[in-house]
Amino acid sequence: MKTTSLTKNIRFIYIYIFVAQLFFDRALWVIYLNDKGLSMSEIGIVEALMHLSVVLLEIPTGIIADVYGRKVSLFIGNILSVGYGTFMLVGDSLSLFGLALMTLGTSMTFQSGAEEALIYDTLKEKNKEKQYTRVFGNMMALALLSLSFAKLAGGWMAEINWELVYGGIIITHLLALIPIAMLHEPEREKNTSSHTGIKQQWLGQLKAGIKIWRTNQSAHIPIIFFIMIGTSIVILTFYGQEYFTRLGYSSMTIGIIFTVEGLLGVLMAKLAYRLESKWSFGNITTYGYLLYLVFFLLFIVSPDWAIVMSFLILSQLVTLYEPIFSNFIQGGLESSVRATFFSMISVVESFSIMLLFPLFGLMIDIIGFRNGFLGLFVMLGVLYIAGVRRVVR
Repeated sequence: MKTTSLTKNIRFIYIYIFVAQLFFDRALWVIYLNDKGLSMSEIGIVEALMHLSVVLLEIPTGIIADVYGRKVSLFIGNILSVGYGTFMLVGDSLSLFGLALMTLGTSMTFQSGAEEALIYDTLKEKNKEKQYTRVFGNMMALALLSLSFAKLAGGWMAEINWELVYGGIIITHLLALIPIAMLHEPEREKNTSSHTGIKQQWLGQLKAGIKIWRTNQSAHIPIIFFIMIGTSIVILTFYGQEYFTRLGYSSMTIGIIFTVEGLLGVLMAKLAYRLESKWSFGNITTYGYLLYLVFFLLFIVSPDWAIVMSFLILSQLVTLYEPIFSNFIQGGLESSVRATFFSMISVVESFSIMLLFPLFGLMIDIIGFRNGFLGLFVMLGVLYIAGVRRVVR
């Protein structure tokens, strides 16, 4: 593969990422389901079903990406995204909307891990792995830029007709199949013999992932930290919409807040590789998590305007850390298990969200938003104290 082909491949990956992230309902689907007659508790059930599908399928779909190819996995994922848009468009009951969100969750499992593995192997083929953090940061920046555009465009579409929102999702994810077809997929190291049966291949992939976890002690605390900050920012983002409403912000203002959050994320993703070049991974993890705790506390106790600022900073800290974390983990993996191992991380994060998301909602009903956030802060703080001394330096 020539250098020009390498550049071409990365360009097609960037195009795919931008188009595949055009979910025009990202900041609106709760409103849409409520308009369709679902109660908030039913919407919570639908959300739980999405994460359940991720928990059940994340590892098997990661194995599919490693065994049968990343392009195959991405292709299936985008076909399922088309299915999600279709089910949401024609849905009129809890069961159909539940099927839609489960389809979305399944789509996410086919794409997660496969995207990162494809980028890393593309660079590795030309011995350019050191560029991974910068390239992955660019990918995240494009994804966030795409989502920011989708939120604005989706709001405009919804004002006209909800059919435009979900029709747009169907069209864009059909278009995403074009750059996938144009991608070159680097050869992967084989984890098993070509004569090994499918069942043995899958078991081999899973065992290889577990072995990596057991032998790579230095990655344990960073992975746990990553999962917990990922879980907490999901809770802040989704419940934050209602929290900001109760603070008196209008729907338009809340939309602007989340659009600004996405646009700032573009800059953070682009700057990640610069931070990585100046600080060790251990220090970034240790002090970054501590900084996350500081702003989480400020989010709880600050006046209204500072709550918004704290939320924006918390989101950017997570965005800044993700490509650095991904590069650290990728460096310890063979290409034959890249997608599988990242799927293992993702399934644990989804399981954590599936448990804590409804639990946090119950806490809000009983003790209120701020006390609920304080309980989550205490959980994160205890985890930090317990694990910080074991982080790699």
